[in-house]
Amino acid sequence: MLRNRLLRLFAAPLALVFATSLFARGQFWDFLGCTQVSESQDHGRIQIARHDRLFFRTIQLRVSGKAIFFDRFVVHFENGTSEVLTVSERISPETGNYVIDLPGERRALESVELWYYKEPWGQNPKVSLYGVPLPDPNGETIAREP
Repeated sequence: MLRNRLLRLFAAPLALVFATSLFARGQFWDFLGCTQVSESQDHGRIQIARHDRLFFRTIQLRVSGKAIFFDRFVVHFENGTSEVLTVSERISPETGNYVIDLPGERRALESVELWYYKEPWGQNPKVSLYGVPLPDPNGETIAREP
């Protein structure tokens, strides 16, 4: 009985990890930008490098170098709105990527603010941002009108 409870306790988080991993593999991720995290600061910003103003439904953060304990992300959109996403999780190159489904209406991304805990990394980690463009009903990628 105790063994079954322990099995269920560990099976649920593992299933979630594998489901997220499978979801990420089936997508085509577009590079949106990156930043080097500094141990002398507690936050950084990734400015969106794409200029075609696509709408993105999902974004993904990839960490390289050392693990980073993130507090929250603030996603800024071109229309002036923002979404604060609480993370409270350590993300490392070994544990995979952090996938975020963007809530709300379609909006073009402007930047993503990363709030993290300062640590003595030695070498500053790098955070890269990728996105899955939102298709329109006809299967084409939706771009914001100029």
